[in-house]
Amino acid sequence: MDNKLFWIVIAVIFIGFGAIALSGDNDQDTDGNPITQSLSLSDIHGLEVDIDNPDRLYLPNHQGLYVQEADGTITKLGERSDDFMGFATSPTDSRAFYASGHSRIGGNLGLIRSDDGGVTWQNVSEGLDGPADFHAMSVDSNNGDHIYGYYAGVLQRSLDGGESWEYLKNAPDQIIQLSSGDKEGQVYAATTSGLYLSDNQGQSWELIAFDGETVIAIEVNPVSGQLIVNSSAQGLVLSADDGETWTKSDFDTADTVVYIASSVSQPTRSYLVTRSLEIYQSTDRGTTWSLR
Repeated sequence: MDNKLFWIVIAVIFIGFGAIALSGDNDQDTDGNPITQSLSLSDIHGLEVDIDNPDRLYLPNHQGLYVQEADGTITKLGERSDDFMGFATSPTDSRAFYASGHSRIGGNLGLIRSDDGGVTWQNVSEGLDGPADFHAMSVDSNNGDHIYGYYAGVLQRSLDGGESWEYLKNAPDQIIQLSSGDKEGQVYAATTSGLYLSDNQGQSWELIAFDGETVIAIEVNPVSGQLIVNSSAQGLVLSADDGETWTKSDFDTADTVVYIASSVSQPTRSYLVTRSLEIYQSTDRGTTWSLR
C-alpha cells in the first residue's frame, strides 16, 4: 500500500468512527426499535416542566432541545441542533413550544414554533429589528397568543401568537428573565436592579422587590401564583402574596441558581438548575430541595 492510499484509508476509518459517535441517539435494537440513550449537557439555557407530566423537564441548550425524564435520563428531541437561547411552552397545549436563539449555520432564529413536542419546528416571525435572538421569553399563562421577548436591550410583545410585534418602551432595563403571572396580562421581569411587575401586558411597570439587587432567576407558578426568586443578596426566596413578603428557602449550596420552573399539573412541585448544571427538585412549593 503506497503512502497516499494509506492516509486515505485512515481518513475513512476516522470518518466512520465519527459517524458512529454522532448517531448514538439513532441506534436500534434487534427488532428495529430506537434505543434511548442518556446524554450529558454542556450547558442549559432554560427550564420548563411539561404541563401534563410533572416528571418531564425540557432543557434547551446550545445543541437544541433536550428532555429529562423521571429516572434522570436525558435525550434529544428532534434533529434540530440550533442554539436555543430562549424557550417557552404553551399554557394549554403540551405539544406546543416556542423558541429563539442562533442557527447552527449562522444568524438568529427569530421566533420559531413546534406543534409536535419539539420534533419539528416552523418559522413564525423575525420579531422587530430581527431576526431576533430572544434570550428572555415568556408566554402569558392564561392566553397563549400573548408572547414577550427581550432582544437588543428592548422588550417586545406579540398579541397574535408571534406573528406581529410591538416595542414596550416603558419596560425596565437589563432584563435577565421573564415570567408570566397567574393572572392574564401579568408579567414579571428579573433585572440587574430588582424585580419588576406589570399588570397590564407590559404597558407600565412597578419595582416590587429587591431594589438595587440583581435578580438572577424567577418563576411564578401559573396555578398558585407563588413566586420563587433567586437574587444576588437574598438567595433563593419565596412569596405567596405577590411579592409583599418573602421567606427563605432551605436551598443553601454555594452553586448559583440560574433557572427555576414549576408544575401546572402538580403546583407543589418545582425544579431548579444551578450554574454547574445540577438539577434539584422540591415537592413542598420550594421550601426544601433535593438533587433530582
